[in-house]
Amino acid sequence: MKATGKVIGRLIVGCVFACCLTLKLHALPPMPPPPIFTNYPPGTNVFDYAAYYSNNLASVSEWLHDSITNADGTPADSMQDLMDTQATAFSTSGTFSYQESVRDETLNWADFNSIPTIIPNDDTGSAAYLVSHEDGVPNYLAPFDLAGAITINTTNTWPGGSTGFNLNGTNTTISMWDEASPRLTHAEFGGRVSELDGITGLSDHSTAVAGELAGVGLNVNSNGTTVVAAAKGMSYSAKVQAWSFTNGTDYAEMTGSIGTNHMRLSNHSYGLIGGWYYAGPNTWYWLGYSQLGSQDPRFGNYTADSANIDSIVQNAPTYLSVWAAGNDQGEAPSIQPTNHYELTLTIPPVRYVTNAVRSADGDQGGFDTLSQQASAKNNLVVGAVSPLTSGYIGPTNLLITSFSSCGPTDDGRIKPDVVADGTNNWVPIALGDFYYGMGYGTSFAAPSVTGSINLLTQFYKQLHTNSADPLASTLKGLVIETTDSGTTNNGPSYRFGWGLMNTKTAATLINQDATNGLKNQIKEILLPNGQYIQFPVESAGSTNSPLKITICWTDPAGAPNAVTNLDNPAPKLVNDLDLRIYSPNGTTNFPWVLNPDLTNRTSAARSAAATKGDDSRNNIEQVYIPNPTNGTYTVKVTHKGNLQSNGVQWVSILLSGNVPQQPPQLKFNQILQTATNQMAIGWPAVVGEQYQVQANNNLTTTNWFNVGGIISARLTNIVTQVSKTNSMQFYRIVQLP
Repeated sequence: MKATGKVIGRLIVGCVFACCLTLKLHALPPMPPPPIFTNYPPGTNVFDYAAYYSNNLASVSEWLHDSITNADGTPADSMQDLMDTQATAFSTSGTFSYQESVRDETLNWADFNSIPTIIPNDDTGSAAYLVSHEDGVPNYLAPFDLAGAITINTTNTWPGGSTGFNLNGTNTTISMWDEASPRLTHAEFGGRVSELDGITGLSDHSTAVAGELAGVGLNVNSNGTTVVAAAKGMSYSAKVQAWSFTNGTDYAEMTGSIGTNHMRLSNHSYGLIGGWYYAGPNTWYWLGYSQLGSQDPRFGNYTADSANIDSIVQNAPTYLSVWAAGNDQGEAPSIQPTNHYELTLTIPPVRYVTNAVRSADGDQGGFDTLSQQASAKNNLVVGAVSPLTSGYIGPTNLLITSFSSCGPTDDGRIKPDVVADGTNNWVPIALGDFYYGMGYGTSFAAPSVTGSINLLTQFYKQLHTNSADPLASTLKGLVIETTDSGTTNNGPSYRFGWGLMNTKTAATLINQDATNGLKNQIKEILLPNGQYIQFPVESAGSTNSPLKITICWTDPAGAPNAVTNLDNPAPKLVNDLDLRIYSPNGTTNFPWVLNPDLTNRTSAARSAAATKGDDSRNNIEQVYIPNPTNGTYTVKVTHKGNLQSNGVQWVSILLSGNVPQQPPQLKFNQILQTATNQMAIGWPAVVGEQYQVQANNNLTTTNWFNVGGIISARLTNIVTQVSKTNSMQFYRIVQLP
């Protein structure tokens, strides 16, 4: 029996449910009336049991909860097994096994048509690698080259930090995909970094990213000056498993690693490049197509690569992939016209030299410059800001870098999700075991976030030792809920996303949620088709405690666009959930929305402050009430249309600014017969908790067995139906950890 936790009232059921019921409980509502003559239909002497049972069921229909089932329809009795089984089945499905053959075919195609397979960058030592071609369009993957821990407040969660949480990544593992192998023998790694796909070449970029994740933090001598712990990574005691993207099989490797290595978190500081690409001294490529206009259609485009990432995360619910946003904002030669390479949009394409003037990357103001991977929905995408050596003070001292790619996506979604330091990062490099350099770009903002999320998962598991791993949507929502705002009105933007990650605030929220016993801050809830989630929250009404509530869900993959599809505005959101917060006076509070201006694409519209309204684009919604009143607010989550993910959707809800409440007394408060051998039992519930009904045929033994599957509480009362399988049974409810 896998269910463990708090046990609430026992229910003893005999051979006939309605008359042989013994309860050792108190404060129960009256039992249904017995079958007396007044219940006979007029003119008969037969009691109408069917109507009686039907009326009983109808009276509690609002509170009915179905139990969770496995993919084969059997009851699910372990959340961890449920999630792991789904992920393992996907990892062995061979969904992305085609990648290797596509890569081989692409290399042959490129050789026949004189298309370069590698575009080196002599300035950075990295390169762009041809990995596929779609409709004759070559796709190149490249690293996103161009005092992270202080900027995002990770230092305060380390041993000696102000929180006292003492997190360093011990006994955790982070995965990464990057250019080639990190220098495994570098002094920063201490044997904690491994290369899993047999790539033998060394990469400065890969070494630097691994260092940002888990460098131990040695002192570095720079021109006679000692820099203390110069390249200390966020999870400086964690292990790193590295893979290379250059063979074009990263999605297949990701799904395989989910099943074989139980991967929960990965970093990706690369992406499919577009627009202008600098390949070294006086060598430029423009990868757009003049036949389609002045902008490369790749930017902000939800293509097969975007959909693939969404599919992986959806099918591995406890796995989160973190991606760099890209470094394409306004990129172009400083002087035009300038000679550069272009490709024709023909089959096969032809590479030629031209000095035609092309627009700088992005729409007006540098918006719409995200890579295809950064345009996915379910990953966490990171942009880059300048470092804050004294920490965050307010939005006015938070500066986006000149290169960090911006949203919106072509369908108007908010990306990047968050920002972190992307300049002046000390990093280890591959030249030698004691060599260092400086890292610039979203390539280094992303791993600072990934390494910090790893600390949050370490902390979560310390405080929830017997619970399942957190959902990817919970980790993503937690980071977004606890950001420091990049705007003066505390709303999102297309440059900063939801703001600057704050590891200290996120860890503090985890700690608060684990200590008050009511899931006041972090909830994971299963929303069935046609149903809703609803629960109260209390506010003290303080101007210093704004009420902020975020929902995040892993959405099914949308229909992908062709790579050549320029600025397709078709929505990619599949399951459209809605968050509403009702004030004590009945006022409805709506989530943040931004204006993507998909028609004119002006900088003014896209830079405008977020407003409030109905969001039908994003799989993240947040309600922010800056000055709540003292009293009870009601949180409600509904959905439009039909849910497409097998008729259910897991929802992560994150809350801050609310006053923690104690859980209700756990006892049965509803017992109704609903069929000859079936009855409905109910109890007060904590929304976000999970429960298990258990039965025993003889109280002289401890042979309790599960009846049905786990029940996810989406309302403050649960009613579920149980069937009698023995002439005498005893029932109890277990609250799962």
